[in-house]
Amino acid sequence: MASSNPIERLPNVNLKATYCPHPTTTRGAPTVLGVHPKEPKLIYCTGKLVVVRDLESPGNCLIYQGHNSPTTVAKFSPNGYWVASGDISGKVRVWSYDNPEHTLKVEVPVFAGEIKDLSWDPDSKRIVAVGDGRTLLARVFMWDTGNSIGEIAGHQKRILSVDYKPTRPFRILTASEDFNVCAFEGPPFKFKHSLQSHTNFANCVRYSPDGNYAVSVGSDKGMVLYDAKTSEKLFSFPIEHKVSIYSVAWSPDSKQLLTASGDKTVKLWDVETQSVVTTFTFGTTTNDMQTSVIWHGDYMISLSLSGDINYLSLATPDKPSRIINGHQVSLQTLAVDREEGMFFTGSYDGVVCAWRGSTAQRIGGDAHTAKVTCIDSLGGLLASGGWDDKIRFGAVADGVYSSSVELNGAQPTGLALATHGPSDSFMCAVSSNKGVKLVVNGDLVYESPNFAWTGTCIAIHPSGTQIAVGGQEDNTIHLFDVEYEGAAFSLKEAEPLVGHLGALTSIAYSPDGTLLAAGDAYRDVRVWDVVARTPKVAGQWIFHSTRVTTVAWSPSGEYVVSGALDGHLYVWNINKVSARHQFDYAHEDGVMGAKFMADDQIISIGNDAAVRTWFLPAF
Repeated sequence: MASSNPIERLPNVNLKATYCPHPTTTRGAPTVLGVHPKEPKLIYCTGKLVVVRDLESPGNCLIYQGHNSPTTVAKFSPNGYWVASGDISGKVRVWSYDNPEHTLKVEVPVFAGEIKDLSWDPDSKRIVAVGDGRTLLARVFMWDTGNSIGEIAGHQKRILSVDYKPTRPFRILTASEDFNVCAFEGPPFKFKHSLQSHTNFANCVRYSPDGNYAVSVGSDKGMVLYDAKTSEKLFSFPIEHKVSIYSVAWSPDSKQLLTASGDKTVKLWDVETQSVVTTFTFGTTTNDMQTSVIWHGDYMISLSLSGDINYLSLATPDKPSRIINGHQVSLQTLAVDREEGMFFTGSYDGVVCAWRGSTAQRIGGDAHTAKVTCIDSLGGLLASGGWDDKIRFGAVADGVYSSSVELNGAQPTGLALATHGPSDSFMCAVSSNKGVKLVVNGDLVYESPNFAWTGTCIAIHPSGTQIAVGGQEDNTIHLFDVEYEGAAFSLKEAEPLVGHLGALTSIAYSPDGTLLAAGDAYRDVRVWDVVARTPKVAGQWIFHSTRVTTVAWSPSGEYVVSGALDGHLYVWNINKVSARHQFDYAHEDGVMGAKFMADDQIISIGNDAAVRTWFLPAF
């Protein structure tokens, strides 16, 4: 079956590293994780992507971008050469894992609805996919042609989980929202019987690795064990979880089980004695609900609703031996601290992370509750603004927000930090839908009147004595002098910079403060002489095909990087205006931020929730 994207683009040679987004989770629903049959690799879905992540070195990952709709489940074939991944449109794509172009073998429109789970047969030749197909809830098909080889019928509501028996004779078990577990024999597969094992949603069903047993778990807090060959119920485990069980995983020796629950625990069970061996506990917030577990070799992994990937340890059941933080949704803003070698990212769901290399730490404390729109760092302090109409501050070393400032109902669109030279004060300038705000030493000290234009972005001169604000309706860069008299701060509007043909989207002063780079919705990147109020570069850097979202200077002030919703990055040389470096398709669905960590190193973020670092070759 033909597809518009049969192969993946090879990575840009200048791409140094990719830091992956975390799995997509939904409250009250199971999340499906998978593992490589031979290597310590975790596979999961996030947004429209499929991510393969190294369990030993989580910073090492692969991102597959072949789907055009949000993905829901991905599984390796038992031979490890192929991946089958499904999405909400009802399509399953089978693609090569060990080929750098990840060549598409087949794309199968299974049914018109969301794929909830899928499973391979042990010969890596057949795939069963289940979900919410309205009239059709499941199909078994050949991995290379997509031809059907059996019907999966018997459920009245959407199927949440499926598993293929790993040994002969082949069997399939399905779990559904109709509370039932159904058994099928084949191939070709035919309905055998339905088991009313649960009194609420049956969320997950899995066969043991040795092929002797199967287990199902559900929203009734129950666990049921089956004979894998006959598909008959053997017994029910005692109720130990307080609320729904969303996921279950077998130990490699088929003697133990892991279960993940909304009660914020993961339990380790002994199958023979039907008893809990260990209870792994997490926090007390909604984000600490456990939505999935997987067991691969020595790795016991659980997934929190927040997207945290937890490495479980029998030695410390009250605390994972390792927690991998990160983002699940679109990244909106980026800041760097070159002195500390760190950078900071903010996402659409209000999460802010501090990064050292490939390791992220979520900023805690009095954190944002809505979309983070802007962020900056200076002198060991972090400031961020969000749609909760607050600017929050914290010390980078502490990793928590310690204070916040109300903006009196204004939504921040940008912020910038600087030390105000004349007073040596720590200053935070904020653009918003209700004018410009000045926060000095943690207090809101000045609010401008509402202008006829809306501020979309803001920058502070390195000396802290001038502020530039980009206008939306008038396509103008408004300059303000910071006045300081009698320990009081105010802003005095100066001569603006006029000439852009689209709304301003991003502005940045050069390190020495003599130049101002600006990007706009007309796709143009311009550089202005701040003193002369004239453009140094205008109309020569219109190479993006959609609105520019970000501009930033290199530490030397020689280069400017720009990113846009077209997904591309450009690096411009201020001394060689016609020279440029282009990084195509840097981020799926658009670049949202880019900064220089050094003159030859760039960090970028995008709507794909990924962070990427790039090497800048010489001009």
